[in-house]
Amino acid sequence: MARQTNRRSTGRKTTRRKSSKSKSASRGAFLGIGLISLLIGLITISVMTITNDREKGSKEEKVVTIIPAKKKEEQKESTKVVSVPKKEEKKQEKEEKPKKEEKQVAKKEDKKEPVKQQEEQVSSENIADLIRLVLYDHEISRSSVTERKKKNSAGKNVLYFEIVCDENMQRGVSSAISSLMRKKGYTVKSSNNQITASSKTDEYSIILKSPVKEVVKKQEDTAKPVEKKEKTQVSEIEKPKPKYPNLPAPAKKQVQFAILLDDGGNSLELAKEFAAIKYPVAIAVLPHLEYTKQTAQIAKKAGKTVFLHFPMAPKSYPNTDPGKGAVLPNMPQLIINGIVRENFENIGIEVDGFNNHMGSGITEDAVKMEQILLASKAYTNRFVDSRTTANTKAYAECKKAGYKCGENRLFIDNDNSVEAILEKIYEAAEKSRDDGSIIAIGHIRPNTLQALKIALPELEKRNYKLVSVTSLTK
Repeated sequence: MARQTNRRSTGRKTTRRKSSKSKSASRGAFLGIGLISLLIGLITISVMTITNDREKGSKEEKVVTIIPAKKKEEQKESTKVVSVPKKEEKKQEKEEKPKKEEKQVAKKEDKKEPVKQQEEQVSSENIADLIRLVLYDHEISRSSVTERKKKNSAGKNVLYFEIVCDENMQRGVSSAISSLMRKKGYTVKSSNNQITASSKTDEYSIILKSPVKEVVKKQEDTAKPVEKKEKTQVSEIEKPKPKYPNLPAPAKKQVQFAILLDDGGNSLELAKEFAAIKYPVAIAVLPHLEYTKQTAQIAKKAGKTVFLHFPMAPKSYPNTDPGKGAVLPNMPQLIINGIVRENFENIGIEVDGFNNHMGSGITEDAVKMEQILLASKAYTNRFVDSRTTANTKAYAECKKAGYKCGENRLFIDNDNSVEAILEKIYEAAEKSRDDGSIIAIGHIRPNTLQALKIALPELEKRNYKLVSVTSLTK
């Protein structure tokens, strides 16, 4: 029995020992887990501190990167400030160049001098062309102009222009050339129909001469009575001198030609003499002159065709003044309407038509001509293109506007000698024979009057009939 009790007691002990061992093992596991968790916690804390340190470090680095940028800006500002002394240093370096370099520069400048002289020569040629343009716009032919060039005692190049034109033209030509030369920087002196324009490099001498033969001057120079003067003039006209040009051959059929005489209104005496011609010459009267209305009335009473000689700007404008009442470039329609009204009403009578005075700068402009013709319809339906430029559009615009239109085919007195005018009148007659008819333009001038008195009776004998301009406008 005792053994049995002992075995039982031993069995209980073993079970207790086992349970105690299991408890101690579980405690150890918990402790291990706790230690591990502590380790993990420590590790995470250390990792977080490291990352925070890195972030702080990166932030500090970003702040540091800003510092060199500021330094760059400071460097830029410093360079800007320093740039001024650099320029001064360059200037000092240029000033301190050796004499050899200065000599080289002087040589280069010497090489440039001929180029400057060429430029001056070109500019002087351009000025000469502008003078020729002024003469062209005043309807002065090349045969009436003599040019020569030589050097004076001071070594200057002097270009001489000798121009033959009547007294009325002399005023306009003198004013235009003087204005042109002043604008080009020349010192201008004018006296006794002579203009001297000088600069440092060159000089221009323009001499204006009256034609050799002028009826008015002959009457003033002689002390005989007026009746005897007229008789001597007629006798001279009836007996042409041998040097006069040959008359055209007689026409088989009657040939018609017309002559329109411009620039009426300058001289009352000439107006009376032209009105007294028995042939149907037409007289074109400039507006706003001293004798404008009287000239128009005298011509109308004599049965002559009267035109308004309408001023328009030439290509040489503003050097050449086309006169009061001129249409100028860039004028709007409203102003043109007012100018047209004033010009027509200033004549004082109802005119038979109008033609352009000068106007090479306007007749080439189709728009301007359209505006002028549109405004002029209230006063007339007839226009003659004076053709002061080969590029005129005036005749074409006249046709578009529904006018009765004509165009000048020949200027008869750009050369102001009697012989030259006679030659042109005969040329006009021959052209009318070849073409069927022709309109030619002359001017109210003494030598033109004398030439007409010589030519028209002789042409009539050869079957060339002078008719009114109105009959040749279509």
